[in-house]
Amino acid sequence: MATWQVSFPTEETKKFTDEVSFRGAGLDFRRTLRGGTSASVMMAWNVFHERTEGTIDLGFGAVSGSQDRYINSFPIMIGVLQYFGDKRSTRPYVAVNGGGFVLIQTFRIGVTEIEVDDWEWGIAPEVGVIIPIRTGAWFVVNGRYQWSPTSEDLSENEVDLTYYQINIGFMWEQ
Repeated sequence: MATWQVSFPTEETKKFTDEVSFRGAGLDFRRTLRGGTSASVMMAWNVFHERTEGTIDLGFGAVSGSQDRYINSFPIMIGVLQYFGDKRSTRPYVAVNGGGFVLIQTFRIGVTEIEVDDWEWGIAPEVGVIIPIRTGAWFVVNGRYQWSPTSEDLSENEVDLTYYQINIGFMWEQ
């Protein structure tokens, strides 16, 4: 499955970058186990960016000026999905995904750049629907809540990286 992903920062993520991200793409590889249950491996890339003015406290001091703030989030997770309904019709589903994130947080002001990159653990519950287009191909719409409770900000304070996603794409079978 290939998806275009629109992400909405929440909570502590929103304090760093408050802009909705239209820059996201993902790949899911799903395998039917039995009945309406599937297992998946999911990989994605979501980019948050905000250009802002003002003052920010970085823990070791405050700076003012025109700032570019980026978060590059690369979730890599495995999941279990449960589909409902008949295989030949529109099917809603629920999923639980767990794994990790490669998180790259970048702060630029003037000619100075601070970048923190980490591997963080997280989960991503998901609800969605698949709509048949033709035999072996489906249109997919789903929503995820990406949550990494172990992240650190630029000041090395513990924060939760959280964001909602709406994903639109296509799924096909071999």
